[in-house]
Amino acid sequence: MKFFLANYWPWLAAALSGLLLAVCYPPFESSGFIWIWQAPLLAALWFAKPKVARWKHGLRVGFVSGFVFFLINISWLTEVSRVAGTIWAGIGALVTLSFYLSLYFAAFGAFAATAGRWIVREPDKDKKDLFGQSLDVLKAAFLNGAAWCGLEWLRGIAFTGFGWNGLGVALKDHLLLVQFADVIGITGYGFIMMFSGIIGFATLLRLGLEVKERKRLRPHLDFALGVAMIIGLFLYGIPKVSVAPEESIDIQARIMQLNVSLEDKWSEDIELRQKIIFDYRDLTRTFVEVAPHDLVLWPETAIPGHFSFPWVQKYFNEHVLRGDDFHLLTGLEDSTLQGDEIYNTITLMKGDTQSYQMHKKVHLVPLGEYIPFRDSFPLFQWIAGGIIETDFTAGDSYEPLEIEKDGHRIEIIPLICFEDTVPRHARKFLSDEPQIFVNVTNDGWFYDSAQPTQHFYNAIFRCIEFRRPMIRAANTGVSGFVDTRGSIFDRRGHGDDNPRILRDEESGSTYIRGSLPGRVEVDLNPPMTVYARIGDTFSISLGVIALLVAIVAILKGRKSRSGN
Repeated sequence: MKFFLANYWPWLAAALSGLLLAVCYPPFESSGFIWIWQAPLLAALWFAKPKVARWKHGLRVGFVSGFVFFLINISWLTEVSRVAGTIWAGIGALVTLSFYLSLYFAAFGAFAATAGRWIVREPDKDKKDLFGQSLDVLKAAFLNGAAWCGLEWLRGIAFTGFGWNGLGVALKDHLLLVQFADVIGITGYGFIMMFSGIIGFATLLRLGLEVKERKRLRPHLDFALGVAMIIGLFLYGIPKVSVAPEESIDIQARIMQLNVSLEDKWSEDIELRQKIIFDYRDLTRTFVEVAPHDLVLWPETAIPGHFSFPWVQKYFNEHVLRGDDFHLLTGLEDSTLQGDEIYNTITLMKGDTQSYQMHKKVHLVPLGEYIPFRDSFPLFQWIAGGIIETDFTAGDSYEPLEIEKDGHRIEIIPLICFEDTVPRHARKFLSDEPQIFVNVTNDGWFYDSAQPTQHFYNAIFRCIEFRRPMIRAANTGVSGFVDTRGSIFDRRGHGDDNPRILRDEESGSTYIRGSLPGRVEVDLNPPMTVYARIGDTFSISLGVIALLVAIVAILKGRKSRSGN
């Protein structure tokens, strides 16, 4: 047993870190572990005695931690097996994506085990230098925080990007802490969480050693600075969550969520598909005929037909819009007259289809809307070929859609599906005009799994980063309203204490059918946040610093070996 622990404890510690990080997100939502999850991984990276080069050890240990995390965190990918018709497609997608994403953890591990390594000073040496150990910890915390932050940013852009569930997302319930995202973005919180986690780990370790070795405590400048940073975030957040716009206007909106399964939506049973189409009509007309609405929202690809189809035009004009005074915003597919290009769109109409404004999705999802290397790499075709028979064509416009309310022009920033998790994409729509985010999505691909909730939590941070409210219309959840503070509650006293998301009151499930009304407060003079102006400069700068430090460490290592 002793031999087993001596040789395998680093791998077990790495796996434990991956597990602790995974339970910070849905479906577990034990977010308190976000402050300590890295402790076992750091112990394995810093204090193990590997039989290989330390960078190789870090690479392997980091990969194990990441692989365990992603296998759990994105296990909802296996749900695509239901649509693909074989469980191996879901397993293949999960393992392939987890393997790729774990490479970022591996790169962090290699860095932390070498250039970012913290070496505990000997007691005699520490005794002569009052703050030396604290400065060593601060250096390690800064460098590793910078490396993690840079890698989170890189993960969000490489190969179209999958910045899903960065460390900061686990803080979504701590609104005071996350308001600084309007300066550094959610990836910037990767630095904050890794920095504070390392300081906490080192503080506990140092306290234990101090008690054991000398029966006296040393100054902990690093801990004091770490606490000061967290207090600073709270102090920054307090006025941000209470500030109200000087001039604003309310948009009365209603979300329609019919909870239509993929099997029903694309069923060969014409009657079943017609039922879906007319259910949207009936539910919409029920509400717009009894109360005024500025905006009614349907989810992504709400009905099984292209906007350009004659029957779709007739359906909207004669059955849904009927010349009435409300805007309908819906996700739809559209195609060229020749049918050789298909688009995933958000389409906005008022009164009739002649008034339409259309945004064609720009940021397509690989293996969701197109198959990379369809004809040259058979693995991707094998995984998703049965689901995606034809690739979507990407749009290229970043022009917002527009509605008018009481003489004010309100811009709608259209985000389709995962686009609400991509900050750099949303940022391109920003202007000085009154704006709201609208996301339409169909997370029905993943059924009643943790994916829709994870998606919603990631989307919340666009509202904080850019100080624009959001309306999300999802086919199977999560549909709801988010204000500029990232809150899902009505903070102006227009409603009760229930969150403004569509869910079952008893079970809390968002995998339901229904509609949700809400008032959206739109700032008539919206701010351009620091993050809106500079984007990911903070995260990129830290990543560059970590990269330069790694290069210097590599060069020093080569010089040292050549000298010997």
